[in-house]
Amino acid sequence: MSRSVPSTATTIAPETPRAERVYARLPRSLQSLALTAEGWRQRRDRYGGDFERRLAGYLARERASEDEVRAARREKLRRVLREARAIPFWAERLARAGIDPERVEGPDDLASLPLLTKPEILARGTALLSPRVPRGAMRKVHTSGTTGAGLVFMTTREAVRDQWAVWWRFRLRHGIARDTWSAVFAGRSIVPGNDARPWRTNYAGRQVLFSQYHLGPATAPAYARALVALDLPWFHGYPSFLAHLAALLAQTGGPRPRPRVISLGAENVLASQVRIIREVLGADPIQHYGLAEMVANASQCPAGRLHIDEDFAAVELVPEPGGAHRIVGTALGNLAMPFIRYDTGDLARLASGPCSCGLPGRVLDAIDGRDEDLLELSDGSRVGRLDHLFKDAVRVAEAQIRQSSPGRCTMLLVPREGFRTSDRDALLRECRDRFGDRLDVTIELVQELPRTARGKLRLVVRETPPPLG
Repeated sequence: MSRSVPSTATTIAPETPRAERVYARLPRSLQSLALTAEGWRQRRDRYGGDFERRLAGYLARERASEDEVRAARREKLRRVLREARAIPFWAERLARAGIDPERVEGPDDLASLPLLTKPEILARGTALLSPRVPRGAMRKVHTSGTTGAGLVFMTTREAVRDQWAVWWRFRLRHGIARDTWSAVFAGRSIVPGNDARPWRTNYAGRQVLFSQYHLGPATAPAYARALVALDLPWFHGYPSFLAHLAALLAQTGGPRPRPRVISLGAENVLASQVRIIREVLGADPIQHYGLAEMVANASQCPAGRLHIDEDFAAVELVPEPGGAHRIVGTALGNLAMPFIRYDTGDLARLASGPCSCGLPGRVLDAIDGRDEDLLELSDGSRVGRLDHLFKDAVRVAEAQIRQSSPGRCTMLLVPREGFRTSDRDALLRECRDRFGDRLDVTIELVQELPRTARGKLRLVVRETPPPLG
């Protein structure tokens, strides 16, 4: 058992939102100017220094052998472990586990270490910072957290550039160049209030950012006109938002945008979302799995499968009941605040057999979601991969499952045009076929689904039951 938290440890506080408040008061023209100024700052942080060297290294390993990729990962992993011993917490934990960095070959050699959890990081705070990295060289990172429990931690500019290098390897693989203009649909609050033109331009980042908080049946025609007029070749954003946009565009009629590439991230990707995005926008979306904590990364290959980027992070796939694997990872670039055997809470399924594309890395069949996304049945069983319930629900635009007690749930559906009672019956039949009498399902039709504070859509929401009495 680890010792108690040192009395000198302090929580790493998030940045104050002062800049966001100032931005909200600016006129429209100056907001784009402010976004562009921030875009230039991001370019320096992400693509300055040794970024090109790091990107060249990742591209060189694109067609490397499995042994070559493992060798690159081994050297990075040993370096992280050596540096971590300068931090008392990690020095003790590594010693207790009997881990010698020079003898570590891969992530499986870390199995004797306890898992590092988000509550533990929040509790220990600055006690996890390396004394070998100057505070002035550190960068603060915020994660939103799907359940509202975000995380604030420190990293380095070099680690940020390393992460962007592996992300650009994925993008270049699919024909996206660094100067490609994009329409971005994510969780940023870039348009305050009721604005008739809910998008702004980051010229430095070659991005037009569209607000997802303003999209609805009344504003969808304006979004459609802007997207058609701009003719941007690349769309990027949350799958739930792009699917919602596609569904609304299908209802508005008129010209539709035709991006060349659509990339999805930050949420689980449902088959129903892929279907409507392809149907309306005319491109097969590609997906990428990554985390701000930099402990795991997986990128879609040209054959449509997710490969773990083994040269970026040391990823363990810990078996879970029901055939899923828990994603546990060690960040290989962050020397300021090492994350070693970090429990992401995410679940995935391994594909059977190698991929025909020839790229290295273990292949994932699917990302099942987070641990809290599992549905609990009346017998105590917990099941994931629930997107398959909707694989044939072609007249469902969006869905969310809400559960407050085991064995009972409410399925909220946003119907598409033509939704009939038979569609409802088919979903109930699918649930019965999978879960028998262990799950009582009620279906409700709604006009829209609730999002998190950052605009993400969660497939499963575990609700707190009301107090008795």
